[in-house]
Amino acid sequence: MNMDNTKKRSTPGRPVNANPEQQSERILCAALASFSSHGFTATSLRTIAVEAGVTHGLIRHYFSNKENLFHAAADYLFGQVSEALASRPPAAQQDDPIQQMIVQIKAYVQLSARLPHLAGFLMQAGLDGGEHFDYVIEKYVRPLYEISLKPYREAVKRKLVKDMDSDFVFMIATHAATAPFAHQATRKSISGRDIRDPKLADAYADTLIRVLLEGLKL
Repeated sequence: MNMDNTKKRSTPGRPVNANPEQQSERILCAALASFSSHGFTATSLRTIAVEAGVTHGLIRHYFSNKENLFHAAADYLFGQVSEALASRPPAAQQDDPIQQMIVQIKAYVQLSARLPHLAGFLMQAGLDGGEHFDYVIEKYVRPLYEISLKPYREAVKRKLVKDMDSDFVFMIATHAATAPFAHQATRKSISGRDIRDPKLADAYADTLIRVLLEGLKL
């Protein structure tokens, strides 16, 4: 028996000389696209394998099963969200809650432009419900919710803006920031413009900020 061939087959589904980091990221990106479009239940590992251009066995090699892949995809997605929010400009750290709100909204819009699967992933997880939804909510969304509302609550405390239902303010701001990018095909077919273009995304962020702050103005 050819020993070299035996060694090559010793790790099923993993090509020789493969770059594990690149393969893993390709799988995660394909998984995000599928989970965002179809949800957990309707997504299969074989479909993800086809989209990622890898074997079904390779996905199992890296992630074992669909549940682990979903968790890894959520970690990958929200890891990028955390990095982007952590790298906000210095103005976001100043003692000015209004300025913090402005920088925060810009960050969410820019994130949505870069990560169009963000809104779809959350929506489909909510439709599926269960453990997968709980994982995303408890590990990522709830902490983000609390952090996001701090500037608004401080602005209310200082009587800089109207005191409205903070939960509603959060929903309006975050949904408005993500929705155009989640439905970009519809948006482009109506206006003929791709809102993922950085200049358009920035212009949209500025418009959203003006609308929200005008509504919150005392």
